[in-house]
Amino acid sequence: MRKPPFLNRRSLLVAGCGITAGAFLGTRPAHADVPDSARFDLPGDGGNPILKKSLGHNWVLQSFAYDNAHQHIYFAQVESGSNTGDLWITKTDEEGKILGSMKLHGFGHGVAIAAEPYDGAVYLWTEWQASASGFGTKIGRFKFVNGGVLEKTSSAIQDRTPSIGDTMVNPQPAIDPSTGRLLVRYKTGADLPRIVAFNLSDARAGRLGVDNRLVERALPSRGSWGESNPFQGYTAYGRYAYLLEGRANGPSYITVIDLNDTGQSTVVNKWETTTGASLPGREPQGMAIWMHSTGPRLAFGFHSNTGGVRQATVFYKSEFV
Repeated sequence: MRKPPFLNRRSLLVAGCGITAGAFLGTRPAHADVPDSARFDLPGDGGNPILKKSLGHNWVLQSFAYDNAHQHIYFAQVESGSNTGDLWITKTDEEGKILGSMKLHGFGHGVAIAAEPYDGAVYLWTEWQASASGFGTKIGRFKFVNGGVLEKTSSAIQDRTPSIGDTMVNPQPAIDPSTGRLLVRYKTGADLPRIVAFNLSDARAGRLGVDNRLVERALPSRGSWGESNPFQGYTAYGRYAYLLEGRANGPSYITVIDLNDTGQSTVVNKWETTTGASLPGREPQGMAIWMHSTGPRLAFGFHSNTGGVRQATVFYKSEFV
């Protein structure tokens, strides 16, 4: 195992991961232009900076993002059993100490969230404009305001939904802080997941068209496997995207996708993680890149429930293959 800035150009296709070549999507050629980067090594203990922290609002953890300029975390929670799309955002330090909060009405399920420190403030990117199912139909960008309550109709929200020809179903944002890129995972049908990336400067300005995209490609079809292992979050570091999947009280998986792959998407690595196995009601929830002073970290979270108190736990990997 090596630490950055080592760059590894190998691509290992892992056999026996339960996904066959016929399960990959290749409905049109991929559009790719992502610089090479190291790939996180998934085995090993990793770190655990936050363990079973209550976020001050007893809703279900869905995702989180790092403000890497200030070493703060923004957690997104959704009300259990609700389909109104209401989210509770909690700001903490890197150890989970609560520093502030904000409520969002009618935004979505909170599958993914991104934090962007910019011009003296922090802007959050989330799914937005919840449908009757409770999932967002667009991507919104807005300033975090401690104690604020934001309605989905507010003029303070900037519509930052990509327009690349596809009808985006359940778009979900992430930011790669190592390259300054916005990524959006979305579906074009019931089981047709794709990912597209833009320079964050373009995305911030609303330049999110076909000519602005840096990479766009199909992700592995989830099929019947996905019915038993729900999608729970994703992030990207350079050339590689990382997907988090799994169900409550069941196995959890991290899948690695090469964004520069050609043709159909292939799995570079798939790892069943047993971290946090002792958490009561353990369910994987959220991924993010943490740019720590010691080096980049691949962070992934779990929701748990102890006697009716909902909690958040964060682990990370920091080694590279």
